[in-house]
Amino acid sequence: FWVGVTGRGTSLGQPLEKVAWVLARACGHVGSGAEYLYNTVSHLETFGIHDRNLWRLQELVADEIRSIHGRRGTNHDAAEITEAAIT
Repeated sequence: FWVGVTGRGTSLGQPLEKVAWVLARACGHVGSGAEYLYNTVSHLETFGIHDRNLWRLQELVADEIRSIHGRRGTNHDAAEITEAAIT
């Protein structure tokens, strides 16, 4: 997945909340946007790379998925919520 910064239809500079809204609903033939994000942050962690901005986006996507399915916030970790939603 790659989007050129000068490509037609790119939406650079969007607020994280808007990006999370889109990712929580995006799905294509190779999987969902939420799944791709979760796999990305999880695999980065296995290499000792913790990107706080990606994890913040991950939390927002998990919150959005919960709101889509009518669930309020729980004590579960945001990554666990997203993993359950995509599996």
